Amino acid sequence: MRLRGLTTGRRLRAAKYPLLTVAAAGLALTGSATAIERPQPPPQALAIVGRGVVWFDEGSVFLRTFQSSSELPEASRDATDSRSAIASSATAVATPRNGDGEEGDENEEGQFLGGVPPRPLHVIRPPRLFSGGGCRGWQPRTGRGGFVLAGDELVAAAECHWDDPSVRQPLLVRNLLGGAWRVLRWLPGDYKPVLAAEGNLLAVGLEGSFDRMDTSILDVRSGGTEARFVLPEGELAFASPERLVLSMPQLLSSPELHGLERWSGPFELALYSTQGRRIGSLGSAREPPLVSGMHIVAEEDDTVFVRSLTGGARRPVVGFDAPARELDALAFRWPALVVVEATSKPLLSSEIQCWSGDYAPPGKPFLGIFDLARSEPFAPAPALVHVEPSKPLTDCGPPPR
Repeated sequence: MRLRGLTTGRRLRAAKYPLLTVAAAGLALTGSATAIERPQPPPQALAIVGRGVVWFDEGSVFLRTFQSSSELPEASRDATDSRSAIASSATAVATPRNGDGEEGDENEEGQFLGGVPPRPLHVIRPPRLFSGGGCRGWQPRTGRGGFVLAGDELVAAAECHWDDPSVRQPLLVRNLLGGAWRVLRWLPGDYKPVLAAEGNLLAVGLEGSFDRMDTSILDVRSGGTEARFVLPEGELAFASPERLVLSMPQLLSSPELHGLERWSGPFELALYSTQGRRIGSLGSAREPPLVSGMHIVAEEDDTVFVRSLTGGARRPVVGFDAPARELDALAFRWPALVVVEATSKPLLSSEIQCWSGDYAPPGKPFLGIFDLARSEPFAPAPALVHVEPSKPLTDCGPPPR
């Protein structure tokens, strides 16, 4: 797929970024809502769907298509502090209504904001608390890693809202086009499962013994099992319907803890088939990379790289060096790489004051869209500058806290 060229955006300059430039906002994705029902998207987050980029921008949600350059009035919404708890498929997107799902009104726990663009996103309420497996009250898990999208289906692990010893846990699913929540299947144990999705396929990893992970490949539409095998513990991502990338933590920071909370980098990367056969090593990374279309994208040392899983060296795409250029959010779905960034201008010599630094505050965040299927030169970070004050600074005192 080749992304069609866009008109130059208000902040992204073709001379600075020779790959793709971004158009003005396309479609506002938040529908009308009452004061009680107003969705609360994260301040800066991204998802790439087939029609374009879903951008959660400081309380507003937009679909910025790869063809459109028209801007519709913004629909302002209260924002939260989450930047990473977001999931998407080729058609749909979802994020917790209350940021990372760990704070907020008790009546709003377990809620998502999601939908199938270009339809407006809407609030997805959790099912009523239900019992089973030893727990008296299950709800969808909305924290990072607790949910994925398989096509138009929102799949969520469950968490118990009572301190009950559970022997099994439900895996919940709801179609974003409508319908009710249902239990896809019951999973053994009470450890948080590892989830990944590609099309209608769902990978579910459950902690076993000796740092091993019992892994199943499920068909979300039928609920049937496509494959079962054992992998080392780690995070999963589909590289294609036939390939998985496993990110294995080199050190488990707290062996007495279970689940994603105890995993920390660096990570060893390996490629597996969806039948459980190890294909080869992919090296290491500071954190699990973004994976799509048999390519991985990772950010290291303030540079975003892309690498093909079929061979070849990694290729630098764009560099960042705060405060000149800061990276706020990143999304990848082959061949599109999208960043939210903000730049700062150096101060004039006359503007330098005690503890002011060399740069003005960052400007409004904006999008950069790159077509990774094209071979384009690396866009390095702007060189940092040091500005000398026009007058000597005296009596500055201690720096502000």
